[in-house]
Amino acid sequence: MDPSNTGWPREVETSEGKITLEGPPQRILTYSLGHDEMVLALAPPERIAALGKFTGNPSYSNVAELAPQFPVYEKGAENVLAQSPDIFIVSKSTKADIVELVKEAGVPVARPDLEDATEGNISQILLLGYMLGAEERALELTAEIRQRLEAVASRVPPAGDPSRPAVISITRWSDSISISGGGTTGSDIIEAAGGVNAAARDGIDGFQKISVESILAMNPDFILIPQDGEGAVNLRDDLMNDPVLATVPSVVNGQIHIVHPPNYIVLSHWTVRGVERTAEILFPDRFADVTFTDFEPYTGE
Repeated sequence: MDPSNTGWPREVETSEGKITLEGPPQRILTYSLGHDEMVLALAPPERIAALGKFTGNPSYSNVAELAPQFPVYEKGAENVLAQSPDIFIVSKSTKADIVELVKEAGVPVARPDLEDATEGNISQILLLGYMLGAEERALELTAEIRQRLEAVASRVPPAGDPSRPAVISITRWSDSISISGGGTTGSDIIEAAGGVNAAARDGIDGFQKISVESILAMNPDFILIPQDGEGAVNLRDDLMNDPVLATVPSVVNGQIHIVHPPNYIVLSHWTVRGVERTAEILFPDRFADVTFTDFEPYTGE
């Protein structure tokens, strides 16, 4: 990327290689929910060709209410090409055969790699802004991200402060409890909100299955459940009523919180809302006078 080139054509290099864009893309298509959320914040609706089906599902998406105004497409190279995109934005998990088929059809393919970090996607938003000809909007959005994170950081104990509470983030599927260890979005959210990820502290990296006894050993002050529906309620109730956990502070003090999953699992700027919500949970007195709001989609204003 040559930031000094503010005109067109533009050359952009991602992990998928170098592409040349003759002008601002008019039929943008992405292959991940995180990229859909970012593009909706950067580009006007008329330039977005379609959205993936998960973008319209409120259990997964932070922008589900925006989805009905767009066509929905299914996965697969044929379905991608049917949308006539003039740029195809993929993630690191997009299969190589799909990418190659789309490339062979002459569509520029970019792979801005999303990261498991609350701030890590600032660089990707700026890159997307350059690719889409939306540099000014990208600068506005990244400035808002930094401002919101700094506003939280100014009210919570700094990293290393012994007053930081121990927190874990868990889900349960098919009777298996999984925890967010070090190097995950959940871990970053906890740390940015003023907590200590007890799983990372105890040497767990990535997403791992754990037992109730492991939760006892971590002895968390707070437990977050980024899951929705009956499964989340049942998990919370089971933890509250498990005799093994009867002395754990989060159980004793009723600090087991079901939180909105998309704020915690989608790799986009919306993880900042996860930071804000977690900070409210951990330090309610420090945020009693603060009203957090959702990010706004692109309005052109």
